[in-house]
Amino acid sequence: MTLKFLLTAAGCASLLAPASAMAQDFYDWTGFYIGGNLGASWGDTSIKTKVEPGNGTTPIDPRDVAALNAATSDDDNDTGFTGGIQGGYNYQSGNWVFGLETDVGWMDIGQSRSNTYALPSILNPPIAATISQEVSTDWVWTLRPRIGYASGPYMIYGTAGLAVSKVQVKASYADNRTIANNASFSDKDTKTGWAAGLGGAYAVSDNMSARAEWLYTDFGDVRASWVTPNGYAAFTTEGDTRANLLRIGLDYKF
Repeated sequence: MTLKFLLTAAGCASLLAPASAMAQDFYDWTGFYIGGNLGASWGDTSIKTKVEPGNGTTPIDPRDVAALNAATSDDDNDTGFTGGIQGGYNYQSGNWVFGLETDVGWMDIGQSRSNTYALPSILNPPIAATISQEVSTDWVWTLRPRIGYASGPYMIYGTAGLAVSKVQVKASYADNRTIANNASFSDKDTKTGWAAGLGGAYAVSDNMSARAEWLYTDFGDVRASWVTPNGYAAFTTEGDTRANLLRIGLDYKF
C-alpha cells in the first residue's frame, strides 16, 4: 500500500508541473529547504497491567490475581490526522542526494482498554473488578539523515534517525466490594526512540518540490509500578508506543 501511495502521489504532483519543469534533464537538489506536510497516522501500540498481591494486612487472593492477569485482546489503535513542518539541507553528487532533515509533527496516537473481571474468590455476593488502561502521544520530533537517488526532477529516498515524543500512560483499578479497593496511576515521560521510512519527491519548479512519504516511529516503553492505598494489590503498567505516518507535503528550496 505504501509503494502504491508514493507512486500515486508522485503522479499527481507531476500533473501540477509546468511543461518547462517536466522537460528538465537535470535538477539540482542541493540547498536548504523548508516545508509542510499532512496526512494520516495510525498507531501500533500496546498496553498491559500485571497484578500482584500488595503488602497490606489483607492482600488480594491469589485466585483473583490469576483472573485479573488472564490474557485479553487489545483494542484497535487510533487512526487520525497528522500534520507538521520540516526543514533540512540536501547535497547532490551525480545522481545521489545526501541530506539531513528535521521535522515536528502533531498526531493522535494511542490505545485505551477497559476490562471487567468476575473475581472467583467470593461467589456470593459476586465481586467484579475493572482495570482501565490508556497509552497515548500527540507529537513527534525527528532528526534524520536521508539518502536519495535523483533522475531529472524525480527523487526517491530512504531515511532513518532519531525520534522523540512525550508518552502518557494511565491506569486504574476499582472493585465493588463493600469496602471498595480503588487506585489510579498517571505518568508522562519524554521518550527517545527511532524513526525510519521511504519517500519520493518531484521538483515542480526551480524552488518548489512535492513529496510523499511513509515514516515509522518507535518510542519504546513506559513502565511504572503503583499500589492501592491499603496495600490490597500492586500493579505494574507498561505501554509501548509506535506509529505509522503516511503524508504528503511541499518544500521550498532556498
